[in-house]
Amino acid sequence: MSTQQQPKVPRTQKILLGLGESVLVTNTMCTGFFLNAYLLETACLTAGDVATIQIVQGCFDLLNDPLIGMLSDNTKTRFGRRRPWMAFGTVLLPFAFFFLFSPSPFGSSESGKLFFYMASFCGCSIGVTCFNISVASLVPELTDDYDERTSLSSYRLAIGNAVGFCGLMAMSNIVTHYEGDAPQTGFKLGGLVVGIMIAVFGSITFFFIKEKPSSYWKKEDVVGRNPSFQERTSSYGQMTLSDSGRRRSSVALTGENTTFIHEIKLVFKNRAFLWLLLIWLCGPSAVFILQSSLVLYCKYVFHDAALITPIIILVQGMAFLSLPFWLHISKTRGKRMAYNIGAIGLAGFTTCLTFNSNRILGYFIAAGVGFCLIVVYLIPYSMLPDCVELDEHMTGRRREGIYVGFFGFLMKISVTLAIGGSNLLLKSTGYEAPKESCGVSLDMASSSDSGQNEATIAVIRMLVGIVPACFFVIAALCVSQYPITKEFHENLVKEIAKDKEKAERERQGDGVRGSGSML
Repeated sequence: MSTQQQPKVPRTQKILLGLGESVLVTNTMCTGFFLNAYLLETACLTAGDVATIQIVQGCFDLLNDPLIGMLSDNTKTRFGRRRPWMAFGTVLLPFAFFFLFSPSPFGSSESGKLFFYMASFCGCSIGVTCFNISVASLVPELTDDYDERTSLSSYRLAIGNAVGFCGLMAMSNIVTHYEGDAPQTGFKLGGLVVGIMIAVFGSITFFFIKEKPSSYWKKEDVVGRNPSFQERTSSYGQMTLSDSGRRRSSVALTGENTTFIHEIKLVFKNRAFLWLLLIWLCGPSAVFILQSSLVLYCKYVFHDAALITPIIILVQGMAFLSLPFWLHISKTRGKRMAYNIGAIGLAGFTTCLTFNSNRILGYFIAAGVGFCLIVVYLIPYSMLPDCVELDEHMTGRRREGIYVGFFGFLMKISVTLAIGGSNLLLKSTGYEAPKESCGVSLDMASSSDSGQNEATIAVIRMLVGIVPACFFVIAALCVSQYPITKEFHENLVKEIAKDKEKAERERQGDGVRGSGSML
């Protein structure tokens, strides 16, 4: 790394990174909007079983994501560190996604359906983890420029969301087409089409993305050999770049004692990353709570499930169009200010959804949500490489994989909180599956003419309104505590460059002394 200005990342690499992001976004959008409604009203699982699937999958990710991240950091192949995992995810994820929206081979057996969809969802989780860690870990490897990382994240999100939106619309149109007569056929065909999209774009990314060779990441080429790691990490949480903070431990840097637990302990010494995890937990949780209940909101509040398609178009279209605006705000006013404006805007718009029953007003609210939505992902994505660089300064090692692993884990915890918590609430209010798709007779004495009782409809309103609004506000409060500013990051890059130059001089000195001793 150099103190001089780094060259811009080639546009082709930015595009490929965006195509890689589209694998994650396509899966996230389709499951976010349709999975909950599918499992409840087409696969005919109980709300409690759907919550169980989410909770088990969240517990599974507790080990899955950080472990794959650490393994990715230590992978050495002729394809690089990240691309082998990308290839594995490209193979696994399309099949798991297809099975997730297919009928259970166990027929009407409740336990069989629970096992089948739980296994499919966990398969999707592994595939997403492998691919997401690979793509996200490449961002800090491609550039160390503070603003260029925001630009790279904007390309990644713009292209990823554009392709993901196409996949979402394909699935939405297929599901809507078959909704009346054969809803299961619609979801199965939609899962097949989206699975093929994931496989195609994942393969393109794997074959054409550039990665630094494994030899670049040999620990002896990256780190120094100074003592007193304890002194260095003691100021880790204080966000200072003092002289004592520049001393490292040979144990931490040469790779000894770097067990899984040891790696995790080092991550949790990074205070900036802990704040970022809270931001990342709250923001996407709010989005997933909103997404997972939106189909039910359209069906039982607006009495038109097909309304989900124009709302998706409006929200995603506004998100795409607003990207240059938020990129400009981030560069001129800072990442924290951009996030706070967007999060407070989202809180206001979603609160309005709680009390709204007017379609025209609903469209305006959806446009406002779409305009602010992108900051929930753009700003944390651009903050993550800064935390990785702070970790490199403190430990002397590049550990993108384990950081992205925790990032991915929090994303999936967000899904667990959203769908699992939402379904527990629906179950508590007496939600009942629709008679036309599950053959369940509704108790019309306790239900409104919409097919659900008033308590259930009130909860659905809250799940698209006040509940996500609270999460957005908490995320905004956490952002105000995030300590890495542009000035701090510039000093951090200079310190890392000095450490590497010093390490290089020491290696050259050792080489000269070794040659002299042989003579």
